[in-house]
Amino acid sequence: EGIIEQRKFIEGSDVAAGTSLYQIALTSYKTAYDAAKADVAVASQTLERYKKLMEAKVVSQQDYDLNEAKYKQAEARLSKAQEDLENTRVPAPISGRIGRSLVSEGALVGRGESTLLATIEQINPLYVNFSQSESEISRLQQAMKGGKLQRANAARVQLLLEDDSIYEHTGKFLFSDRAVDPATGSISLRAEFPNPALRLLPGQFVRVQVVTGEQAAFLVPQSAVMQGEQGRFV
Repeated sequence: EGIIEQRKFIEGSDVAAGTSLYQIALTSYKTAYDAAKADVAVASQTLERYKKLMEAKVVSQQDYDLNEAKYKQAEARLSKAQEDLENTRVPAPISGRIGRSLVSEGALVGRGESTLLATIEQINPLYVNFSQSESEISRLQQAMKGGKLQRANAARVQLLLEDDSIYEHTGKFLFSDRAVDPATGSISLRAEFPNPALRLLPGQFVRVQVVTGEQAAFLVPQSAVMQGEQGRFV
């Protein structure tokens, strides 16, 4: 929670994970961090003193354990204060392309609920989500079981763009759901595609070709095929 003092990124630019995107007023967070750091120092000294007293059998094990617990509590508060202080610079959680800022400098954010500041789209690589009907999967399984198709060593995934051109990079098949969506009668699948030239954009519509099986065929020279009354023969 706090006032946005500065926006540190250019809208529509690429940002790396960990880059500071905004600066939220940090005075109160810096004060809390300094206080927590001082509490840890005091608790550490107290614990060290009790350790010596316990070794001299001046205090009980219970007194030492109590002060050790206070020291660990002080460390936990310091860790939380350090995290809050770091978050005032709003580090980018992922690398990608950031859109427009949804808040302006001087705005109060995080008051009682989360505030969306900006959206970062990961564009290299990209996930492609698609589906396959239950009946189509059943036909493939029957063809493989009957020997008409041989299972491919690895599923090859290609993209067809809107102009029917084939995307130059081959995708990597990630997973398929193990349950059928009763609303659509299909199974959801996902593949990952590299996007170094940034040709693909989040939300873009594409078609997917997945090679899961191979069908054996016999090839003969065209000159060996003859035409007769019963049709063609070799």
